[in-house]
Amino acid sequence: MKEKRPDLRLVGGDKKPAKKRKLTAKQERFVAEMIKGATQADAYRTAYGDGKLKMKPSAVYTEAGRLMGHPEIARRILAHQASVERSAVSSALSKRRWIVERLEHEAEHAQSDAGRVRALELLGKVTEVALFTDRVEQVDNDLSPDQLRDELEQRLLKLVGDS
Repeated sequence: MKEKRPDLRLVGGDKKPAKKRKLTAKQERFVAEMIKGATQADAYRTAYGDGKLKMKPSAVYTEAGRLMGHPEIARRILAHQASVERSAVSSALSKRRWIVERLEHEAEHAQSDAGRVRALELLGKVTEVALFTDRVEQVDNDLSPDQLRDELEQRLLKLVGDS
């Protein structure tokens, strides 16, 4: 007798990855203009008007907003923005790494003692080291006005009594 295999399904796996929709040439141009930094309206005018667009400004804004709601256009613009952000973070980290390396070199090979000390001081201020960082601790006491007044009176009496 043949065993019956259970009917297994992946729960939540019904969704297939969204297909990338092809854009028209004008939509592609709109995306390119947005990536260059144009406003939505200017990108729409450039992509759809060829300089001869005879639409009311309100209609241009409406159509540009409609295009921004297009899933593929929105995806591409968001992907570009994310790429720019990743690049900026990477660049900042590279500069930071280079500066720390230069300071370490100066700390070891500076011509003067003052130069070495200054390089070490700056290295001590690097976030990961935080050797010279002032820390302020804030304690929140939820005292009633009467309790606060009593505490202040006690402190004042102690100060006056010590004099």
